[in-house]
Amino acid sequence: MATGICSEVDSDISQLRKQLTVARNEIHNLRQQIKALGHNHQKDMEQIQNILDSWQCQRCNSSTTPTNIPEDGVSLRPIGVVSTWFPEKRGTPRQPGICVNSQGKLTLFNSVFTNPEHALEGLEGFSHMWILYHFHRNDSSHVRAKVSPPRLNGARTGVFGTRSPHRPSPIGLSLVTVKRVEGSSVYFCGVDMVDGTPVLDIKPYIPQYDNPLHCETSNLRYLDGREAEDEPMMTSPGDANLSPVISKAQPARPESRIGEREAPDGEEGARPSLVPLVGIQNERTQVRIPSWITQPPLHKLKVTFSDRAKAQLENIERETENGENPETSIQTILQEDPRSVYLRERWGNQFYTFLICNLHVSCKFDDSAHTVTVFQVKSAGKLCECGQPEWQCSAHGES
Repeated sequence: MATGICSEVDSDISQLRKQLTVARNEIHNLRQQIKALGHNHQKDMEQIQNILDSWQCQRCNSSTTPTNIPEDGVSLRPIGVVSTWFPEKRGTPRQPGICVNSQGKLTLFNSVFTNPEHALEGLEGFSHMWILYHFHRNDSSHVRAKVSPPRLNGARTGVFGTRSPHRPSPIGLSLVTVKRVEGSSVYFCGVDMVDGTPVLDIKPYIPQYDNPLHCETSNLRYLDGREAEDEPMMTSPGDANLSPVISKAQPARPESRIGEREAPDGEEGARPSLVPLVGIQNERTQVRIPSWITQPPLHKLKVTFSDRAKAQLENIERETENGENPETSIQTILQEDPRSVYLRERWGNQFYTFLICNLHVSCKFDDSAHTVTVFQVKSAGKLCECGQPEWQCSAHGES
């Protein structure tokens, strides 16, 4: 009799504990929903406030709008498309210098030029090029004057003081390394673009023009080769590894000769131009950047691979025909923390997944220890029995 009463009491206690666990989970879910609603409410209030701050009456709006800009804006036509390792925004490097080994391919459309390969003649003579492209995967329809870059760890600053893709005109700019030019395609390294990104323009990188430390003083400016006939031997523009040799007794160039001839538009590179390279700095040229660029409030993370992930990478490397090693790319991406501030603050303890080079990577961050551990690397192209990708199928998730 006593035994039956005890078992009944234990059963009631177990049932009450289950109900208590369910109640706690429901309370936790309600708190999360309230937090999400509060976040959405704050975003809506900020959007309304921005609309009110920027609102102008019709008279003021017409007086401040330039008359030489068409009402429908400026229309730009893509000249090509970029193919990269990154099919999604998640996990894509934010700058080309983060994952320098990632390879990309830029292909020109034959609808822009009848012979697009002709437009690429001469580009192989440059080691780097600028790519201007459209941030076509931006989901936000409202652009804010202040943004929160991940490098600032939640602090807000003006959008034009950042490289944020969420801009009034969503145009991206990347400096990449030219590997080779084949037909109507350019192969390059240093990718920070999503696969399928439309390209607006490409320009060769010229340090004498693009690097402010190469800005020449007035008495060292050269317009063409004939003006340098009496000068000491200098480095050719194509040899960036040699230092220029300039005599201290070099006579000053008359000011009247500076600017006497300028190349027509589109023919700036028709004549060889000699300008000082590395080693000659203008004292008036000073490059200034904010401290949060050189000393960000975030630590560079230490990346480790579990034994399971290492074994999976070894099998993947055996199957790879072209000998690519994705481990280095995964490590360089994760050590810069590809998460947004929102994901880092709200879902920091959950698994983070992303796609790279037809691979699905699962990892987990430890913000207190400034580390990230890769637990699983699977091929994103393999299908399971049910027809879904293997990494998305729960039946294979723990295999």
